Amino acid sequence: MSGIGIAFGNSSAYVSVCRDGRSETVANSAGERSTATVVAHQEGELLTGTPAVQMTVRQPANTVHSLKSLLAAKLENVDSAAQSCKLEQHGEEIIVNFSNVTRKGVSALVKCVFENLKETADSALGEDKHNTVISIPLTSSTEFKNTIKKCAISAGFHVQDLIPESIAALLSLDSATPPSDGYTAVVRVGGSSMSLTVVRVLAGMYSVVDYIEEKLGGNLFDRSVGKFLCDDFNRKNKCKVEENPRSYSKVLKASKAAKHNLSTMNTAECNIESLFDGMDLIANLSRPRFETLIQNDLNKIKEIVQNMVTKHNTLTMNRVVLTGGTCKVPKVQSIISHLFPNSTVINQTPDEIISLGAATHAGMISKFPSVSGKAELEANSTVGIPLTPSDIEVRVGDNVTRAVAKNTPLPFKTEIELPEGNVIVIEAAGKCIAKAEVAGSDDSKVSLHIEIQEDCSIEAIIKDSFTNERTAVHIPAPSGA
Repeated sequence: MSGIGIAFGNSSAYVSVCRDGRSETVANSAGERSTATVVAHQEGELLTGTPAVQMTVRQPANTVHSLKSLLAAKLENVDSAAQSCKLEQHGEEIIVNFSNVTRKGVSALVKCVFENLKETADSALGEDKHNTVISIPLTSSTEFKNTIKKCAISAGFHVQDLIPESIAALLSLDSATPPSDGYTAVVRVGGSSMSLTVVRVLAGMYSVVDYIEEKLGGNLFDRSVGKFLCDDFNRKNKCKVEENPRSYSKVLKASKAAKHNLSTMNTAECNIESLFDGMDLIANLSRPRFETLIQNDLNKIKEIVQNMVTKHNTLTMNRVVLTGGTCKVPKVQSIISHLFPNSTVINQTPDEIISLGAATHAGMISKFPSVSGKAELEANSTVGIPLTPSDIEVRVGDNVTRAVAKNTPLPFKTEIELPEGNVIVIEAAGKCIAKAEVAGSDDSKVSLHIEIQEDCSIEAIIKDSFTNERTAVHIPAPSGA
C-alpha cells in the first residue's frame, strides 16, 4: 500500500509518503524537507520554494506569502499590510497584483505550489496515481475545503480525503499501537498561527472536545530578533535600517535563520553583507539572549495554553502532542511541558508529524479499497464509519469475556486469552453466533483471535499454544449489514 500526505501551511509545506505501512517525509529537489509556501513573479514566470524566498529580498513587491490564509478568504478579513505585493478583491477571490504588471488569483498560486509538491512526491513514488490526503485546520470552511482540494487535483494529485491537522498528528503516533482511552492535547505553533485541540480517545476513535486558534506564531520571534538587530545596527551606524523595505527583508530572513539554528545550537551568527549603504551587519546571538528577546511573545503563547488548561482543569491529559515548526524551539517546549506537569509530552519531529499522519491515513485508505472513494466529508462534516451493532462475547463454561465492545469502529481485530474449557461459544447481543470444541489439556493455553470486517463478518481463530492446533471459524455478515 502507498499514499501521499501533505501538510500545507502558511509558511511551509511538507510531503510525506507511506510505503509498506511506514511513513516518511520526502526531501524536495533542493534537498530540503520543507518547501516554502511563497510564490514570486519574475519575467513572466512563477517561482515557488527557495527561489521565491530569495525574491522576497530582491523584489518584495513581486512576492506573496501566507497563501493558506488568503485562499477562499475575503480581502477585508486578511492583513494586507503584511504583504509587500498589492492585493485586490475580484468576485469571490483575492487577486495578487505583482508590481501592477501581472495579476494572479490566489487559487492559481496555490496550484503552483502544489505542482512543486507533486514533483517531490513523484520523486519518491513515481508518477502513478496514489491516494493523497491533505491536512487542513479543524474549522476550515466548506469553500476552503473545496478550493484547496481543487487546486491539488489540478496539480495532478489524486485527493481522497482532507483531514484535520490535530487528528493527522495523532494518527502518526497511533498507527502502530492502538492508543489508550483518555484525553490528549494537541498544541500546534506554526509560522503565523497557533491552535490547541483537546481530543478524547475512546475505543480507537477520536472526538474533539474543544478547539481554539490564534494568530500567533514564529513570525513574532522573527520580528523580535529583527528589532534587536536593527536597533544594534542603527546605534552603531547612525541610521534607520528598518525604513528600507529591502534591508528590513534581509534582517527578517537572517532572524528566521537564527531562530532555526538556535533550536539545536547554543549560538547563531547573523551576518548580512551590504545591509545598508554598503555597510555589513555582523552579530552573534546566544540562546539565552534569544529567549530574552522573545519573552513577551512566549508569554502570549503561554497565556493561550494556560487558559485552555484552566478551562478543562477537570480533565486529565494523558499526553500532549507538539506540532508545528515553532514547537522545535526549546523554550516553547519547556513552557508547554510546565503547563502539563503530569502529562507525557511528545515532541517528535513537530514540523513533520502532521504530514506523516496524513500519509498514514492515505496508506490506510489504499489498504482498504472499500473505503477508498467513500472518505468524502458529508454536508455536516462527518464521515460514515461502520460500527459493531452489539457487544461480542465469548462464553467458556460459566465464564463470559467481552471480546469486542458495541460501537467499535470497523474493521477491527483483537486477541484474548480464554479460560479452561472445551466448548467455546461466541455470542452477539446474547445470542449464539458460533460454537466450537477444542481438545485441550492441563497444559493448554487457548487464545481467540477475532477479526471483524466492515460488513460485520467475522473471522475467528482458536489457537492452542501447547499443541499448536488451530480451529478456524467463519461467521458471515448478518442480513441487512
